[in-house]
Amino acid sequence: MINDVTSIIQYLTLEYFFSDPNDVPEDALWSAYGWQHLLWLFVMAAIIFFACRAMRKADKSTQDKVLKYVAVWIAIQEVIKDLLFAAVGLFTYDHLPFHFCGISIFFSLWYAFRPNELNAAYVYGMSMPGAFCALIFPDWTNYPLIHFSSINSFTIHGELILFAALAVASGRLVPNIKKIPQLFAVIIAMAIPIYFLNKHWGTNFMFINDPSPGSPLMPLYDMFGDGYVIAAAVLMLIVWVILFLPWRKRA
Repeated sequence: MINDVTSIIQYLTLEYFFSDPNDVPEDALWSAYGWQHLLWLFVMAAIIFFACRAMRKADKSTQDKVLKYVAVWIAIQEVIKDLLFAAVGLFTYDHLPFHFCGISIFFSLWYAFRPNELNAAYVYGMSMPGAFCALIFPDWTNYPLIHFSSINSFTIHGELILFAALAVASGRLVPNIKKIPQLFAVIIAMAIPIYFLNKHWGTNFMFINDPSPGSPLMPLYDMFGDGYVIAAAVLMLIVWVILFLPWRKRA
C-alpha cells in the first residue's frame, strides 16, 4: 500500500512542470493506457456527458453563449500555451496550431460565430474524431503527468470534443453527408502548403511526413511506406461515411 501511494505521489511533483523533456528522468514519465491516462479519459468523458445533458435543456440563447465561450476559451488557451513556452525558452515551430486539432480551433471559432454546413462538417468530421484519436493515442507521453504540456494537451483536446458534442447536443449541428467532398477538398487545400512548411521547418504537422508513433497510422505506414498518406485519406473517407451516414435523413 505504501509503495502504491509513493508511486502515485511521484507523478504529482511540480518539479518538472516546465522542463525540457530531455531533462526529465524516465521514472517521472507516464505511459499510454496506464492509470493516469485512463483517469484523464474518465474525467473528461464524465464532464462531456453531463455538459451535453445540460446543453439539451438550455434555451437557444444560452446555447449560443456556451458555444461561443467554449470556442473563445480554446483559442485563448492556445495563445497562452505559446506565450508560456516562449517565456521559458521552449517554444518551437511544432507548437504552432497547424496540426488537425490546432486547425480545429479556428473552425470551432468560425462555427461558434458564423455557423454553416462546411464548418459544421469540419467540427463534426475532423475536430471531434481527430481530438478523440489524439486522446486515445497520445504523443505527449515524453512529458511528465504534471507538466504544462501534458495538462494542456489533455484539456485542449477534451475541449475540442466538448465543443463538437455540445453543438450536436444542442440540435443545431446536423452533419450533412453531402459536404464530405467539400470537407475533403478543404483538407487537401490545407495539406499542400503544410507539407512544404514541414519540409522547411522540419516539423510534422498533420502527420503528413511521418505517422505518429503508436497511432493507427503506423500499421498503414508498415503496409504502404511513404504512400501511407493516401491510405490514410481513404481510411478517413470511410470513417466520414460511417460518421455522417446516420444523419442523412435529418440533414
